[in-house]
Amino acid sequence: MHDTKKMRILSNLMLILAAAIWGSNFIFQKTVATDIGPFFFMSCRSILGSLTLIPIILFFQKRNPAPEKSTYNRATLFSLLRTAAFCGLINVSGSVMVQFGLIYTNASKAGFLNAIYIIFVPVMGMLFFHIKSSRFIWLGIILAVVGLYNLCLSETLTINPGDLIILGSTLCFALHIQLISKYVHRFNGMHLSCLEFFMASIFCLAASLLFEEPSLAQIQHCLPSILFAGVLGIGVCYALQVTAQKYTDPTVAALLMSLESVFGALGGVFVLGESFTVKEFIGILFIIAAIIIAQLPAKAKKDEADE
Repeated sequence: MHDTKKMRILSNLMLILAAAIWGSNFIFQKTVATDIGPFFFMSCRSILGSLTLIPIILFFQKRNPAPEKSTYNRATLFSLLRTAAFCGLINVSGSVMVQFGLIYTNASKAGFLNAIYIIFVPVMGMLFFHIKSSRFIWLGIILAVVGLYNLCLSETLTINPGDLIILGSTLCFALHIQLISKYVHRFNGMHLSCLEFFMASIFCLAASLLFEEPSLAQIQHCLPSILFAGVLGIGVCYALQVTAQKYTDPTVAALLMSLESVFGALGGVFVLGESFTVKEFIGILFIIAAIIIAQLPAKAKKDEADE
C-alpha cells in the first residue's frame, strides 16, 4: 500500500513536469514565431520528436513486448501507415495553427485558449462518435464561453486574429484525441505516435517548400526552441505521460496535464513580460473552472463503479 501511494505521488509529479514542459513550449514557440516559418518549424519539431520516440519505444518494448500489437503483416502495416498519416495531418494542423496564432497573440493567452480542447473532446465524441455527455460537460461549455468572451473579445467586440486561429487549433486537437482513442486499441500506441510525427514532418516540409523559404540558417537560429519542442515537448513528455498514467487516476491525470495553460501563462508573464487586464483575468478564472468541471463526469462514473 505504501509503495502504491509513493508511485501515485511520483506519477502525479511526472505529469506536473510534463505540463510544465508543454506550457513552456508556448514561450519557446513565441520567441521564434517571426524567425522561422510555422510549417518549417513544425517539420523540424515533428521529425525530431519521431526520432526521440524510437529509443523510448525500444525501452518499453523490452520491458513489455506485447507481440500482438508490435508485429505487422502487409495489410496491417498499410493500415497503420494510413492511420498515422491521417492522425498526423490532424495533429500537425492544430500545431501549425498555434504557431501561426502566436505571431499575433501572446503566449500567456495562447496557453489558456489551447486548454479549451479539454471541453471540445467530449463534444467531438458526442457529435462524431455518439458518445453521451453529461450535464457537467454542458456546464463546462457555458463557463468556457463566458471565459472566452472575457479573455478574447475587446470592448468593441472584436477578436484578435491570433486568438481565433488558436481556438481553431483546439478543434484539431480534440478530434485528434478522439481518433487516437479509437485507433490505440487496434495498433501499438507508441508505434502510431512515432509514425504520426514522421508523417507530420513530411506534410509540413512539403508545405514549407511550397509556401515558405526554409534554410539551415533558420534551424541554427531557432535550434534551442526546436530542440525543446521536439525532444522535450514530444519525446520526454510522451514518456512521462505513458509511464505516469499507469499509476494515477485518469481524472487526476487530465487535471494535472491541463496545468499546461497555467505554466504557459506564468512563463509568458515572468519570462516574456506579458500581462493580463482585469477582464482577461476574469476570463481565465472561468476557463479554469470549465476545465475542472469538464473532468467531473469521469470521476463520478469511477465512484459509481467502486460502490
